[in-house]
Amino acid sequence: MLKKEKNIVVGRKPILDALESGVNFEKILIDREMSGELEVTLRKKCKEKDIPLQRVPLPAIDKLTLTNHQGVAGFISPISYAPFDETVDQLIFEKGDPVFLILDQVKDVRNFGAIARTAEVFGVGALIVPAEAKAQINDVVIKTSAGAVLNIPVCRVSSLFTAIKTLKLHGVQIAATAMEGKAVHESRFEGPLGLVMGSEEKGIRPHLRRLCDQTVSIPQLGNTESLNVSVSVGIILYEINRQRGFVRKTQP
Repeated sequence: MLKKEKNIVVGRKPILDALESGVNFEKILIDREMSGELEVTLRKKCKEKDIPLQRVPLPAIDKLTLTNHQGVAGFISPISYAPFDETVDQLIFEKGDPVFLILDQVKDVRNFGAIARTAEVFGVGALIVPAEAKAQINDVVIKTSAGAVLNIPVCRVSSLFTAIKTLKLHGVQIAATAMEGKAVHESRFEGPLGLVMGSEEKGIRPHLRRLCDQTVSIPQLGNTESLNVSVSVGIILYEINRQRGFVRKTQP
């Protein structure tokens, strides 16, 4: 049964039918005790479509609906995710030197919305996010981004590690942010670029950082340990555009 007011689909057949018809799900929840053919089918289909499948206690699903959910519920995404490989090929062909913004472990929906707004303003080609452990795109994200998340391709991938390796095979240079990195204004951002940003709490995971071609940092004068990730994104994207000559002159 479709609960439009909550943007969820519940029930085994409705979920399977929705998956077959191409409905975009943010995530699907199943009873953690579920096993058998249905569980295998759901796991396979979610893997094919890079949809997070989460096992949760049955009471967690009970809270979502009063109807008979049969241990399955799915949250419909308000956006259509862009296919990763096709998006990369198209942007490199059309722009030559696009910027891909790769978000690792950014879970706060307001941060995500602010990042999407900044990315769209500065002409980022696409956002790349992991299927697991990311901010769920919902009405808060859309509002915080001032609708920008609807105007920029968002690619959801099962593995950021594989996605970064694919970008590198396309000639994309990968930059990561790190406190010990080279100052952003002293770094060079030429050609197609992938910028990896992590959360303030955990930063970028080590196995992803090892794939990067350079690390950059934002010089600080104060004693606060780090900037909010959405603010950091804005500073670095401004510098990328400044170096590339894309920054518009302000009107007197």
